[in-house]
Amino acid sequence: MFKPPISRMGGKSKLRKTIIDMLPEHVCYVELFFGAGWVFFGKEISKVEVINDIDAELINLFKMIKYHAPEIERMLEYDFSGRDIFNEYKNESVENLTEINRAVRFLYLTSQSFASKGVSYGYGTNTKPNHHIFCTDVLKDLKERLRNTYVENLSFEKVIDKYDREYTCFFADPPYVETAGYGNKFGEKEHLLLRDELSSIKGKFILTINDHPKVREWYKDFNFKEVEVNYSVSREEKARGKYKELIISNY
Repeated sequence: MFKPPISRMGGKSKLRKTIIDMLPEHVCYVELFFGAGWVFFGKEISKVEVINDIDAELINLFKMIKYHAPEIERMLEYDFSGRDIFNEYKNESVENLTEINRAVRFLYLTSQSFASKGVSYGYGTNTKPNHHIFCTDVLKDLKERLRNTYVENLSFEKVIDKYDREYTCFFADPPYVETAGYGNKFGEKEHLLLRDELSSIKGKFILTINDHPKVREWYKDFNFKEVEVNYSVSREEKARGKYKELIISNY
């Protein structure tokens, strides 16, 4: 169990042990919305593993870690947390970069920004800069973990269609219902499509999402586990505190 190279909004750092303990027996493990990969990097290795995300830059990062981790480490070795460096990376056009340069840019912006959104430089008076990505050999373990993993950049329904078997376990951590801050549009239409897809699979699924009346109605035929998570990353104090979430499964 180790720390992912980045953080993402809605990441499962606080819930991953609970989720891992609930995973059913399986041969093939599939994450439909990979994000930072807290559960993937914390669980025991399955015989077959698949990680997927619609964010092309995120998936490119993990592809490059899988195939070119030493070069990414070399390029970051003498970097440090600085506003000017952050803005230089932010203003670069990805169309002019190699896949490795894109991965370095994405890793830097995500790790050195407020709330890991890659938008504004993150700083503080009582917290140190995030130095995780500048440490030697940080990516080595990630590379080994990804060695035998299929990395996909597809819509969730296509991944379900390709990998669904009786022995498959899908972990779904979609954008939360009626919650701002996610880069990709994921509204009620997409949530209902996800519900319909998961309702008809041969395998098993476990889904984490905010506790919302619509969610309870959509998944009323499945099993619910209620949990509380403490969120502290917000500029507004009123947005911090404990929030109820649901872990939903078909087993």
